Amino acid sequence: MAKGDGVFKIRGDKIYVHGTINGKFYRKSTGKKVTPATKAWIKKADPLKVLAELIGENVLKVGTDLKSFGYEVLELTASNRGEQYQKDVVRAFEKRILPVFEGFKIEDIKPIDVVKFLESLKQELSNDRVKHIKNVFGLILDYAVDNEIIDKNPVRSKTVGQVDLSYIPENTQAYTPEEVKKLLDGAKGWLKVFLDLSFKTGIRTGEAMGLKWEDFDLERGILYLRRSISKGKITEQTKKTITNKQHYRRIPLFESSLKLLKTYYEVRPSDEWLFVNKDGRFFRESKTIVDYHFKPLCEKVGVKYKTLYATRRTYATIMKFAGEDFEKLQETMGHSKGSKITDKHYIDPRIIEAEHLRKDAKKREELFNLMIPKKDKEEE
Repeated sequence: MAKGDGVFKIRGDKIYVHGTINGKFYRKSTGKKVTPATKAWIKKADPLKVLAELIGENVLKVGTDLKSFGYEVLELTASNRGEQYQKDVVRAFEKRILPVFEGFKIEDIKPIDVVKFLESLKQELSNDRVKHIKNVFGLILDYAVDNEIIDKNPVRSKTVGQVDLSYIPENTQAYTPEEVKKLLDGAKGWLKVFLDLSFKTGIRTGEAMGLKWEDFDLERGILYLRRSISKGKITEQTKKTITNKQHYRRIPLFESSLKLLKTYYEVRPSDEWLFVNKDGRFFRESKTIVDYHFKPLCEKVGVKYKTLYATRRTYATIMKFAGEDFEKLQETMGHSKGSKITDKHYIDPRIIEAEHLRKDAKKREELFNLMIPKKDKEEE
């Protein structure tokens, strides 16, 4: 039998379990008799876990197949993550890692296998998503190292570290200040408010979709952000919520945004939600906004579409260029203080460089013009 296998066997009226743990094959009685209840138990129980308990082995040392070990690690570390993030981590393991490595024994995974895996992911996913999957893979194999299944983690190898995940895909770059002006000038009704808040507060698209009138203090000009919508599911957060995406935060509004909100409030289509579809319900998916509202606006005003979420990168880029305190910027965006994510994944260096060059050119033009004699009034 292969390392990492396991099966229940019925002999007479007793239930036995067979399997290989850490290279040694075992055949043990579970001590259970065959009954309708134990038959149901067989269908749900993990034979290798049962065998491990019977022989007194550490459950993390059960077998070396990636599937059973990976699920075990993700379950053991689930308390470190919020419910939604845990689901995302498990999904990355099931949908991306397992289809490629399920047939591998953990000790047979080499750095070159991981390099090929990451490079293939780059062809269809954003770099941020590839990094997330890499981190999940690395976590599982870190536990394999700690439990002496392997000596070194191939995901942490030098060659894997050289896989370039720093490239910013064209469709996730920020909008330029000129493009922002065109979009805000061209937008009408609820879409104008949606884009104004997205560009001027840096909130996530799902957070903008989840806004309610009760979240605003229009007298003091403050937005109390506390929820997000993704794939139709509403995620509510409080000050005590711990998650990888912090949706709960307080954001002071620009005077222009506050004025726009007060005007919009007078003609609000819903007393509960800020933004609703033609049926009067909240938007369940951003795709509806993108396909039927935002992309047509981009085409109308002559701005290249760079995703709706790019409004968030635009805010971060513009505010950094304008000299906003970096910790304050991170607080507004819901990033942890000192996190590298803000600078690394939300600041578009191309926009900052272009704006610096333009500002520098303007200064040099002013200096140049100071040295050029002006026409006398008599000559004019």
